[in-house]
Amino acid sequence: MILPVLLAGGGGTRLWPLSRQDHPKQFLRLNGEHSLLQQTALRFRGAGCLAPLVICSAEHRFMVAQQLLEIDMCASAIILEPEGKNTAPAAALAALWAQQHQPDARLFFAPADHAIANFELLSDKLGELDAIAQQHLVLFGITPSEPQTGFGYIRKGKRFASSADCTEGLTEGLYRVAGFTEKPDRVTAEYYLQQGHYYWNSGMLLAGCAVLIEQFQEHRPQLLAQVRSAATFSSDLDFTRVDEHAWQLLEGDSLDYALLERSEQLLLCPLPLQWFDLGSFAQLYQYHSRDQDDNVVLGSAVCVDSRGNLIAAEEQHLVATLGIEDTVIVHSGDTILVAAKAHLEEMPKLVAKVAAEHPQQRRYHRQTFRPWGHYEVLNEGEQYKVKRIELHAQARLSLQAHQHRSEHWVVVSGDVLVQVEQQEHRLSGGQSIYIQAQQRHRLTNVGTEAAIIIEVQSGDYLGEDDIIRFDDDYGR
Repeated sequence: MILPVLLAGGGGTRLWPLSRQDHPKQFLRLNGEHSLLQQTALRFRGAGCLAPLVICSAEHRFMVAQQLLEIDMCASAIILEPEGKNTAPAAALAALWAQQHQPDARLFFAPADHAIANFELLSDKLGELDAIAQQHLVLFGITPSEPQTGFGYIRKGKRFASSADCTEGLTEGLYRVAGFTEKPDRVTAEYYLQQGHYYWNSGMLLAGCAVLIEQFQEHRPQLLAQVRSAATFSSDLDFTRVDEHAWQLLEGDSLDYALLERSEQLLLCPLPLQWFDLGSFAQLYQYHSRDQDDNVVLGSAVCVDSRGNLIAAEEQHLVATLGIEDTVIVHSGDTILVAAKAHLEEMPKLVAKVAAEHPQQRRYHRQTFRPWGHYEVLNEGEQYKVKRIELHAQARLSLQAHQHRSEHWVVVSGDVLVQVEQQEHRLSGGQSIYIQAQQRHRLTNVGTEAAIIIEVQSGDYLGEDDIIRFDDDYGR
């Protein structure tokens, strides 16, 4: 019994401004019609696994639920982290949840930002390693195809052999781990490639919940005790919450540093996967196909005498370049990034400066996601703001009122029901309604398709906090 654990709590700093705090990389569609989270979940459909366990930020809970709904995928649970603490506490939390709900399952930890073309190689291997994972932690290494400097490496040690009857004949292709290296320089990466016994660290791990808890107890007992204090597991709609105060007190750490580099129970399973970690612009450039001038274009671009560039432009935006080389150009909503490819390792420093001086651009995406859908600010100025609202089928906003602004709703498409005080109005494409400040109102999509509404706000204060909720389906 394999329980996939989708680690979806990352912030995606290296992909800013495409990735922002309210809409990080795992929810982006960077390499196809599905987001990275959706692709990760879909890999386990039909693979004989249990429904995935998702661990994510409480802030992103409705986005996770909606993206799983879009692919008709149910989760065993969606556990909410009140605050990001890195992968070690998340892994311990998953193990404690499984101990209560799926004690016989083996946990397979899958970061939600990977691209894998031949996942069947891995899914077949998971079944073969089921017995081994009752007593060991199995880390999957990727056979390197080039001297990558953006990935961590694992050094293969001696071949693993077990005298246990239950594992006899199942240890072929398993090795002890001789060491870890985090993102080597180019010369070192070339040496690793030549040596042939170094593998990319995929971050994918298979382990029984009992042995994982035992290893945490042996090597990081204080961290395990802190996570155990937080793991009270209470239900909130379709989500599972932990004790917020206890969670905020615990120490954060990566699973590699906290446990894997210390454990004597760790084994390496090398695989020739067509795998890529899409966590930075450098990796995104290397992953995508290039034109005759080695440019990668995501969106619309016109390039003249330009070579080796990564250009990403959102819909309805055109990027034109002349005489530009080895540059990353990203147009995302209210922000344009222009960065030399040779300096991409310094992205965290740039993002930290943006967060200090322009926090709105660091935090908020062009589209703001809500449990009922999303909206986009099209234009704004003194005492007015124009939004495009997309409302999911059969979804509705909270019953609410605003103290400082009035709103004019124009239905572009779909069938909606608008409640204003005690009256209800049925509207469809081309119809509109005016709502005065302080009037209680609610918007409901009564159709079977998403509804599009243009909202024009006017008033002396237009902040998102000017809202009084009287009833809300989502408990906000």
